[in-house]
Amino acid sequence: MNSRMAFGIRSVAALALLVAGCGLYSAPARADALMGPSLGGGVGEYYLRINNAVSLGSALDHYAANSDTAWQIFAQYRFAPFIALEAQYMDLGTNRSFAGRTEFTSAIKGWAPWLVATLPLGAFHDPVVGPFELFIKGGEYFYQYRNDYITPLGVARFSSHDYNHFVYGGGIGLVFIQRLDVRLEYDELHIQDTNRSNALWLTAAFNF
Repeated sequence: MNSRMAFGIRSVAALALLVAGCGLYSAPARADALMGPSLGGGVGEYYLRINNAVSLGSALDHYAANSDTAWQIFAQYRFAPFIALEAQYMDLGTNRSFAGRTEFTSAIKGWAPWLVATLPLGAFHDPVVGPFELFIKGGEYFYQYRNDYITPLGVARFSSHDYNHFVYGGGIGLVFIQRLDVRLEYDELHIQDTNRSNALWLTAAFNF
């Protein structure tokens, strides 16, 4: 089992235990407690699959690599219980792969504006836990994609490019003490020169 799968299983299990113990209700959540600004951040696992690496030759074509721990910070403003705007900075870590004694690294970081739609389920009958939330989001990721080709003689080639792509995702969350929103999120990212790239996040945000 790789680290990405283990991270996801642990996160889902932890959140499932929280949900199971919270005593959910079907009534609407209190609207005024959910609205307004929030600040947060989180950590995650990022995965990409390259479909073209001509500069390293066919040995790296269609390679798969796991990255360092990814992280993000964000600010959000919820205009209503069901809709919010979010500004987010994402660092997806550094991916590494090898062809013999040559190492290929790629680092991706940038910012994204998001539109977030949330469905609160349950009510604030308990001042400690609730409500449970489902959410989906879409936005545009503006990022720098930096490549290094490292050989025993040093860095053989370096390139840095700026891109932007549509991104989308969704997940589940749980609100604590009517202020702390803890979420498990999955995002589909369309990183340049990849045929699949995604991220799994565990985040927390404080609602002011």
